[in-house]
Amino acid sequence: MTTDTNGQSLNGHQILPLDVLIVGSGIGGLSAAIACKGKGFSVTILESTPKYSHVGAGIFLGGNATKVLLDWGLEEDVRQVSTDLNNNKFISQTGEILSSADYKTLSKEIGYPLLQMHRADLHDVLLKKALSLGIDIKMGQVVEKYEVQTPKAITTDGKVYEADVIFAADGYRSNARSQLLGRIDEPRPSGNSAYRALISTDKLKHYPELAPFLNWTDQTNWVWVGEGCHVVLYLLRHGTVLNIVLTQAAKNVNDANYVVKVDPAEVIERYKEWDPRLVTMLQHLPKDNTLEWRLCDMEPMKTWVFPHGKIALVGDACHAVLPSAAQGAGMAIEDGVAVAELLARVKSKDEIPAALKAYDELRIPRCASIMTGARGDAKRWQGKGGKPASGVTSTWSWEYDVAGAAREIKLEE
Repeated sequence: MTTDTNGQSLNGHQILPLDVLIVGSGIGGLSAAIACKGKGFSVTILESTPKYSHVGAGIFLGGNATKVLLDWGLEEDVRQVSTDLNNNKFISQTGEILSSADYKTLSKEIGYPLLQMHRADLHDVLLKKALSLGIDIKMGQVVEKYEVQTPKAITTDGKVYEADVIFAADGYRSNARSQLLGRIDEPRPSGNSAYRALISTDKLKHYPELAPFLNWTDQTNWVWVGEGCHVVLYLLRHGTVLNIVLTQAAKNVNDANYVVKVDPAEVIERYKEWDPRLVTMLQHLPKDNTLEWRLCDMEPMKTWVFPHGKIALVGDACHAVLPSAAQGAGMAIEDGVAVAELLARVKSKDEIPAALKAYDELRIPRCASIMTGARGDAKRWQGKGGKPASGVTSTWSWEYDVAGAAREIKLEE
């Protein structure tokens, strides 16, 4: 017997009712909240911003993440804002096809879809689900510090929130991570930045040579590789916009400014000698919304769990990863499922530390491998250490059942 919702039994024992507090309501925080609520736990989220704003751009979800979304009954909502990724093609900076991968077949082998969508659209789907479950989201609550033994989260205005267990999903510049480590801990700069923008496809349809890049019925991820740079491009939102990400040595971003607006002319100048079709598309970058993002990741951590074992990090707070892995959102979703499954196995509150220890053991090796692979792919695509190379090495991570893995890992007494 494996019933595991609404506080019912799991493998023969009654799921313990727990009070769960989650700090942050990005993709990781909402995923943890949805998964924990599904186990019958009482869930409260503290969100630092007074209201939500749409940030980010295109993201990819492998079968490891789409399996979770389908299990949550979100297939219809997700399908409305996403598309299946059917092909992945690498191109030289002058426009020659270097390699092509059939992801339609790979998706069938994995058993779950490989999807592309806008990050904001995924967040909307998760937020709608969380609200439908009655999850309490308190806006404008900035957590300043944590007390580990109780545990408690204390906001900048002195409010104290107590729970049986706390998950800090406060992003890649995490205050919680700094407290855990006992020092200010900023993400590790990669030395690169990414120009990011969405280009309206209405501006591109009258260029016959761009037709392959505008084919919504056979979604393709296009990757140009060249000396010191690589470019990723694909369609979003029912083919109405092109998502473009151009990665090169950082220019305008620094410790104080992680994201800045740039003049599209700067981007065009940098890539003017590349594939003429790419240059044509760059000439239509939006003047008011072309951004340069500083690209950072993290050194893999030894533990994500605070002393006393009742507070843990989730999402980018503990495993910020370069976009070349295309697994940032997927890993955050996995974290949420993992913590819920592990907590559902405890028979008393005294076993919460054992569950979070198992969370460390389950998640850190997998995420560290993905983080390392992301750095390697970015270097290969840009020819660091040799000729620019094609191909994706992270496909192994797209086939994974995090719920099953969390149910099988041993909880130490």
